[in-house]
Amino acid sequence: MRKSAPDFVAPQLATLVDAVPVGDEWLHEIKYDGYRLVAIKADGQVRLLTRNNNDWTARFAEVAAGLERIPATTAVIDGEVVAFERGGRTSFQMLQASLEAGEGHPLSYVAFDLLHLDGDDLRARPLTERRASLAALLRGTRGRGKPQVSSELPGSADVLLAAACRLGLEGLISKQRDAPYTSGRTRSWLKIKCGMRQDFVVVGYTPPKGSRVAIGALLLGVLEPRGRIRYAGRVGTGMPDALLRSLGRRLASLRQDKSPLSPLPPGLPVGVQWVEPTVVVEVAFAEWTTESRLRHPSLIAVRDDKPARQVKRDRVKPISAVEDTMPEVSGVVISNPDRIVFPEAGLTKLDTAKFIERVAPLMLPHVAGRPLTFVRCPEGIADECFFQKHWTGQVPDTLDTIPIRQGSGEVRRYVVVHDVAGLVTLAQWGILEIHLWGARADDVEKPDRVTLDLDPGEGVNWAEMRSAARAVHTLLETAGLESWLKTSGGKGLHVVVPLTRRSTWDDVSDFARAVAERLASEAPSRFVSVASKAQRPGKVFVDWLRNTRGATSVAPWSMRARPRAGVSVPIPWSALSRVKAGDQYTVRALSRGKLPTDAWSEIDQARQQLSKQVLAQIRG
Repeated sequence: MRKSAPDFVAPQLATLVDAVPVGDEWLHEIKYDGYRLVAIKADGQVRLLTRNNNDWTARFAEVAAGLERIPATTAVIDGEVVAFERGGRTSFQMLQASLEAGEGHPLSYVAFDLLHLDGDDLRARPLTERRASLAALLRGTRGRGKPQVSSELPGSADVLLAAACRLGLEGLISKQRDAPYTSGRTRSWLKIKCGMRQDFVVVGYTPPKGSRVAIGALLLGVLEPRGRIRYAGRVGTGMPDALLRSLGRRLASLRQDKSPLSPLPPGLPVGVQWVEPTVVVEVAFAEWTTESRLRHPSLIAVRDDKPARQVKRDRVKPISAVEDTMPEVSGVVISNPDRIVFPEAGLTKLDTAKFIERVAPLMLPHVAGRPLTFVRCPEGIADECFFQKHWTGQVPDTLDTIPIRQGSGEVRRYVVVHDVAGLVTLAQWGILEIHLWGARADDVEKPDRVTLDLDPGEGVNWAEMRSAARAVHTLLETAGLESWLKTSGGKGLHVVVPLTRRSTWDDVSDFARAVAERLASEAPSRFVSVASKAQRPGKVFVDWLRNTRGATSVAPWSMRARPRAGVSVPIPWSALSRVKAGDQYTVRALSRGKLPTDAWSEIDQARQQLSKQVLAQIRG
């Protein structure tokens, strides 16, 4: 089926390795020194987007105009805007000068991949097939600013790298010929550098001395886990006066009293002015010292196309490690293991798979054998996420599906898992949130759990949330019902009532609604039982709608597709006073040390049902 061009595709990124891969399955290209931009043509116009989906079309209007002449109605092309020197090398300094000072260096768009063309999504096709289609497309482009295709370099890999370094190029990019296009950091694209250079975040600067203007030296840092920034040294060369002045004005607007570094290193120069760590620069250097400082650094460029939150120390992987098989978790192969899934938390796809494996013994009793739905984020939460109810296409061996008749009469298939491998398979497929029915797959018409979702409106503090949960607990106790508690992994709390399988969906829905309406009628200043946002500020919404046929709630121990990577964790009622937020428990924290005691180990031993007496007690 033909599809319209996507609004954005996150680019595929290369893994840094220490040697060029050998073998006919790899092709090699020059590593260009420019701005990586995805070109999207639709409705006769081209947009140029950075890797973080910033629109830079206005900055490169002539380049966009050249791409608008490609003979296609819609297209998505991956490439790089560069400025060529006379010898054929690319110069980032020339590129920046053309942008900042309007010096008129001609700019070129070098295209190296075609992702989408006139309704066809090409990303699943082999690289060689995509490049052939790209070359054919660009051959039909005429006029000024015509884009060009990156050249595949013939010859021995080692000889190519030596020649590139001898010519002063940055290095090579090596790509697997038969690999699909996959957004994020992958091992089917590799980069091999001729020298040491990488991005750093500017954390401060020293005052100028003598005839130097604006800035003496830049203090540099790299991000580490938990958002810390570690000092990497300072750079004072490679900055002409024009750059010093413009950078000085920019950094002056970011000045702050507190150092962003952690820990604060000894021996810093006198007079350092700290700045908000948002400016990214690319620096060439000879090597890292034993103290993790740069030796002989020189500034290459200011990188406005790269956010500071992604600046980490480059770790060069041995080529032998990259050429090994992809990692396995509980027997499930994890493709693109280094893809960043939670940018703020710094968690990769492999991290999520290992987390699921870790909590699987606690999660499976509540998830196994139930119809499931999902929140799926194939490229991580920074890109598109969507809610997936039904499974279409081929089903992996580690999963089952069951047919369920919809209200419309149509029969659709739902996923069921049985073991750890099934749960890990979900992570492999980019599924971050697991939601479950309140019934089991062997009889979906007989629910066995009621879930009351306590959702705080604007202005509700956490002390009020704890009080609301206790009010629900007390009301249920007066009706003779035991209930279990968990955090939502987001803003709220969930109270769950297990049942023997004797009730209908109408029964559990009526019961849940009665609980919500009883609370709202007795304490209208604290609770609301309707979903209207206009009525929710300052109140807790008792969401009873999770208990209709086909509705779902987030599973115990499931991740949430939110920046902190919170987890929905069962807690004993006695521990409620120690919980300070619905996302208190996170993937990062739960991946270390000892997991909390299983607070729901006895939930399925409860033998209780929704009798007429129970419903009458709830209604008062």
